[in-house]
Amino acid sequence: MMPAGARRSWLRSTVLLLGLLAAGLAQEEEERPKRVEKQRYDGWYNNLAHPEWGSVDQRLTRKTPASYADGVYMMAGQDRPSPRKLSQIFMKGKDGLPSNKNRTALLVFFGQMISSEILMASEMGCPIEMHKIKVERCDEMYDKDCKGGKYMPFYRAGYDSKTGQCPNMPREQINSKTSWIDGSFIYSTSEAWLNTMRSFENGTFRTDENGMPPKNRERVPMLNYPSPHVLKTLSPERMFLLGDERTNQNPALLAFGILFFRWHNKVAMRVQEEHPDWSDEEVFQRARRIVVATLQNVAMYEYLPAFLGDAVDPYEGYRADVHPGISHVFQSAAFRFGHTMIPPGLYRRDNKCNFKKTATGDDALRLCSTWWDSSDVLQDSTVEELLMGMASQIAEQEDAVLCSDVRDKLFGPMEFSRRDLGALNIMRGRDNGLPDYNTVRKCFKLPMVTNLTEVNPELAQKHPDIFTELMDAYNGDVMNIDLYVGGMLESRDGPGELFRAIIKEQFQRLRDADRFWFENTENGVFSKDEVETIRKVRLYDIILATTNISRLDIQEKVFFHTADDPCPQPLQLNASLMEPCRFLSGHDYFQGSEVPYIYACIFLGAVPLLTAGAAYGVVKLMNRRRRRYRMKQEENNNGKSTDKMFVTEWLHQNHKRNVKIKFGPDVAFVTLNRKGIKLRTARFKGTETVVVEVTEDSHKKPMCLVRVPNDHDVVLEFDNLNMRKRFLTKLEQFLNGHSKTMETVTTFKEQMLQNAETKERRQKRLEHFFREAYALTFGLKPGEKRKMEVSNDIIMVMRTSLTKKEFASALGMKGDAVFVHKMFNVVDKDGDGQISFQEFLDTVVLFSRGTIDNKLRIIFDMCDNDRNGTIDKDELSEMLRSLVEIAKTNSLTDMEVTELIDGMFKSAGLEEKDVMTYDDFKLLMKEFKGDLIAIGLDCKGAKQNFLDTSTNVARMPSFRVDAFNERRDHWWWKRWDSWVTFLEENRQNIFYLFVFYVITIALFVERFIHYSFLAEHTDLRHVMGIGIAITRGSAASLSFCYSLLLLTMSRNILTLMKNYSIHQYIPIDSHIQFHKIVACTALFFTILHAVGHLVNFYHVSTQSLDNLRCLMKEMTFQSDARPGIMFWLFNTLTGISGVVLYIIVIIIFVFAHPLVRKRAYKYFWYSHSLYYWLYILSIVHGLARLTGPPRFWMFFIGPAIIYTFDKIISLRTKYMELDIIETELLPSDVLKIKFYRPPNFQYHSGEWVRLACTGVGDEYHSFTLTSAPHENFLSCHIKAQGPWTWKLRNFFDPINYVQDEDAPPPRIRLEGPFGGGNQDWYKFEVAVMVGGGIGVTPYASILNDLVFGTSTNRYSGVSCKKVYFLWICPSHKSFEWFIDVLRDVEKKDVTQVLEMHIFITQFFHKFDLRTTMLYICENHFQRLSNRSMFTGLKAINHFGRPDMASFFKFIQKKHNYVSKIGVFSCGPRPLTKSVSTACDDVNKGRKLPYFIHHFENFG
Repeated sequence: MMPAGARRSWLRSTVLLLGLLAAGLAQEEEERPKRVEKQRYDGWYNNLAHPEWGSVDQRLTRKTPASYADGVYMMAGQDRPSPRKLSQIFMKGKDGLPSNKNRTALLVFFGQMISSEILMASEMGCPIEMHKIKVERCDEMYDKDCKGGKYMPFYRAGYDSKTGQCPNMPREQINSKTSWIDGSFIYSTSEAWLNTMRSFENGTFRTDENGMPPKNRERVPMLNYPSPHVLKTLSPERMFLLGDERTNQNPALLAFGILFFRWHNKVAMRVQEEHPDWSDEEVFQRARRIVVATLQNVAMYEYLPAFLGDAVDPYEGYRADVHPGISHVFQSAAFRFGHTMIPPGLYRRDNKCNFKKTATGDDALRLCSTWWDSSDVLQDSTVEELLMGMASQIAEQEDAVLCSDVRDKLFGPMEFSRRDLGALNIMRGRDNGLPDYNTVRKCFKLPMVTNLTEVNPELAQKHPDIFTELMDAYNGDVMNIDLYVGGMLESRDGPGELFRAIIKEQFQRLRDADRFWFENTENGVFSKDEVETIRKVRLYDIILATTNISRLDIQEKVFFHTADDPCPQPLQLNASLMEPCRFLSGHDYFQGSEVPYIYACIFLGAVPLLTAGAAYGVVKLMNRRRRRYRMKQEENNNGKSTDKMFVTEWLHQNHKRNVKIKFGPDVAFVTLNRKGIKLRTARFKGTETVVVEVTEDSHKKPMCLVRVPNDHDVVLEFDNLNMRKRFLTKLEQFLNGHSKTMETVTTFKEQMLQNAETKERRQKRLEHFFREAYALTFGLKPGEKRKMEVSNDIIMVMRTSLTKKEFASALGMKGDAVFVHKMFNVVDKDGDGQISFQEFLDTVVLFSRGTIDNKLRIIFDMCDNDRNGTIDKDELSEMLRSLVEIAKTNSLTDMEVTELIDGMFKSAGLEEKDVMTYDDFKLLMKEFKGDLIAIGLDCKGAKQNFLDTSTNVARMPSFRVDAFNERRDHWWWKRWDSWVTFLEENRQNIFYLFVFYVITIALFVERFIHYSFLAEHTDLRHVMGIGIAITRGSAASLSFCYSLLLLTMSRNILTLMKNYSIHQYIPIDSHIQFHKIVACTALFFTILHAVGHLVNFYHVSTQSLDNLRCLMKEMTFQSDARPGIMFWLFNTLTGISGVVLYIIVIIIFVFAHPLVRKRAYKYFWYSHSLYYWLYILSIVHGLARLTGPPRFWMFFIGPAIIYTFDKIISLRTKYMELDIIETELLPSDVLKIKFYRPPNFQYHSGEWVRLACTGVGDEYHSFTLTSAPHENFLSCHIKAQGPWTWKLRNFFDPINYVQDEDAPPPRIRLEGPFGGGNQDWYKFEVAVMVGGGIGVTPYASILNDLVFGTSTNRYSGVSCKKVYFLWICPSHKSFEWFIDVLRDVEKKDVTQVLEMHIFITQFFHKFDLRTTMLYICENHFQRLSNRSMFTGLKAINHFGRPDMASFFKFIQKKHNYVSKIGVFSCGPRPLTKSVSTACDDVNKGRKLPYFIHHFENFG
């Protein structure tokens, strides 16, 4: 206990010391320069010749040659033993041995402070390089279970990426601190960091009410590793805000941080008192210079001699040629000697020598239990207690042994693990490429050893086993011993001669190279007197000045504790007697992210399913709207009302269906399904009384059966009697309203269902009917009679008869057709209104085996209505009209029918007769004898038939070609020709696809190789492995693909290119197919990219914050909140934009499905309009630079400029509203719109536009122009199929259209024109055009343009000399408007350049009776009037589909003087595919001319 007088004396001496210091520093104020240079915090410009020397982030200095395994960067000593094994051999020993020189713990931790002041070169580098330190089996710390295979993690230190590339520039590690002793531990190396500490008042730091540093409320990035007692990362705001990020590592280091923090404030207050007129900045900088000077003095002249046991050389002045860099041998080995002196715990005491116990009753704080928990320790302790405790505590002995708190339980990487500091020291030397121990001795001019025992003979004599085991581990090679191992073995009372030489050399270089060193009076900072004053300041004085510790509470030589010094320690601390350390054996960094990751995967997987569901819902919605519209039209039919109700229809024992019964408007009721589609119609027109059977079963659902005349019964089931009663009432009222009665019969359910004539039963009976008839007919041999075995089935068949409706259905015709009526009357020989089995059988036999005379008799009888044995002209006229009805055309007038009949009579020499007998009729049909041989009756309703109904190929006798011998018959040559033909036909497509995929794959491979092998200085590869290579490769490929899509959709530019010769080398017509291929390729790489990043983010989520800082240098992370998977996916710009991009891509692709595009085009277009966001987000996606600099713009900028230019071209007409000249509603819901042609609107025939009508909204749709280029107007023919076209059709329907006088009239807006696949027709000397269905619209313009140009000699320079046009349609009736176009074309075709053929496909077998009769009539009419009886055109009509291969062979033979023939087709896909197949088949013959196919698909 110090007396009061002594305490007052100490206080006076301390105040005098500070006063002397401040006064002495002020005495020569006038002599000093007015302006003193400010020393930078980051160490730059200390050496004016080499400004970077000693600054932050500079390379360590080599005092010995680099000794990497490969001479460049690989870890040295790869043939040396495991560092952990070496640590176990010579660093493992007994704790609790005191320092031989009584050095205190204060010296040990002051040394750590000095290390932090000048060094930070062991921190993990970027990229992350983790190595494994092998742990021996059954290691008592790391492999207690003796499982083996354990490793200790080791991160290689950060290095300059410019080094380590070649032997001339081996790897050099980086020091993140300044190498100067410039107070960076106190003031940091960043002015921004320092400003958070300053109060900006009186030059002081901010303090709390207790004079302590502030807490880190600003979240300055201080190191914040998990505390052992909680095993998790705590908030950084609990830490004290000091100048070095490592200050909170342990309580001792924190105590020194607070000590010098207070020392600055103390000095600043004295400076402010002496110079009250100075500004805050002047006071702060003056105090900083004094604090740094005192630190330099204590470190160099007090600490270093105490640590080394040897004085440093006297200061001889500043030397600008000395490099201040920290040497590798100093950082990685020599200065780590202090680790052997670290005690396992820390004493705390007060000024009365009371040593404070821990909460658990231990004498001292266990060091391994306080890692990164220093701020919490100070809640129960004071800085004074820690400083006095360390001043009394003797350090561990200066030997090679490390205490277990640092040798086994040092905090490690991944924050939660524990490591061996001794093994790390050895490994760090190898990481830095240090040479062996002997080589370093030689470099520092010390003699090399030949035997390891020469290093420390005393230790070798005392513990010879250590040296023996070490030599065994090193295989007896003294030239391969690690520097740290040899240097530590030298230890006796302190560092050995080698470490002492290294440390001394390093500190003297730091002193001599420092232009701001306090003893350098030439820098103008301090005068000689001030220097002398500073030299008197010891750490003892600083402690007394900044704490409430009195002079006698601690010894003056604080780095030593002798017997006479106050408060000796109770005992030397021993780890075995202290509380055990707490630590985790492992930690799962993905913990807490499992559920979010699973939900994220489910979400991303559900997006396609949800989008597909939405697309399905949209299709169903549009279908429902169409059904409702159709039902509404039906309900409003002729103003008649209908009545409805919902019931269940019984079909057979295992099948029921819910239906809607709709009564009226005719004398019938209709059953509809839930979609409103008509299922069947029950007609009661031919009966006066309708019989209804009702069940009377109890405990069963009520049912009823309605007998339908000449049709199968309707069986209905009801939920209750009230519903059945309601139905019967409605039915009776409905029948009464049509003057009919209803008869109700009661029965039982079983009996009713057994007798019910359902559709299924009737259908089975009819199938049996046809099957037996054909079996009996075609199963007979010539001359064999029919034999029938009597059975129940045969009896049933024999009793079955066909109604006229069923007979018509079997023929594939309507029951009210005249032809059906005539044919039915012929077959129904007994005239009972039904065809019996025998009657049908006789007819089948007649058509299959009968003579020409028999078949002619049937035709004659069909024409002979009155059965008088002759046919008059009226009867023949009626037959002709029935045939015209079959052909579904009404083009024949009464006069034309009369002329046709007169011509037929005249051709047979019967012009004098008004009637013809059977013999006359045979004479008339004589020239068609060949056609009549094979005619039969095609019964479409029969599943078995005697005609080959698999084809309805038309008879084309004019296109018949002679057979020719194949050049080669062998299958191999045919296969070869097939392949060669395919390559020749698709050579351009194959070439560009090859180029596209080469570029796409090359981009993928280039990025893949870069991130797999070349990206050595990025951590992505180390963390994500092959995943980052795949994702970056796919990113490059998809960037190229998505950018290329813009070019494929630059329609205006593609159209312009078709007008130039460049189109000969680019398959522009295939741009849509290429667009789809590129899009599907982009989708593949998009999914690959998304799945890859889902895996990559999993890997990222398992990384520590240190690793993340390396991975994401563009991002900052809170030390107490390590981001999980949800952060990466939904809280980062890259993640959220990637998720949105993924959703957009899925929406675009799902809604691009042909079904959606066909049924819900509006939604397809809306979804495709998201491409704007696709490209915007693709650019934004990479801006965060999480995995590298953005590269999408490199691929995007060129196509984007071209596409923008293309859109500008479209603006010429897009917002120009064109007046409508005329609208006309044509049959089959076709609307013709004629509108004004914009000025300077140039286009070619066959091109198309995107059209919108202001009367029905701003929605654009694509249509082919049907007007010719020479016409001064534009026109389109639009068939109502989808919702928009129906809306447009109804808008212009004369019944609905009423022009509001105040509203502007509807107008047309255009985009285009755009090139079509048919516009190149004029480039071929011979062209074949094939149109099907609505696909004939391009040819309305092309054919008009063709005949106009040839007739006016406008196209004299055009190649085209002959055009064959084939129109394929189900019937003429749907396209009367196109017949008008063809009629006009025929009139203008004066040069006969055009030859047209029309094929009616909704027809029968080419040898069917009806088809044969149509051919006969058509031939007669063609001869008489030189035009078709069905169309009125010169074009020849054919019935059935064309045989395209035969037709092309005919064309090939006829025009063998040309080298190529252009084939242009437009229509449904089956049509264009059949044309393409025919072209391929003909081209395989390897004969000229060659057919080149261009096509467009509709529908």
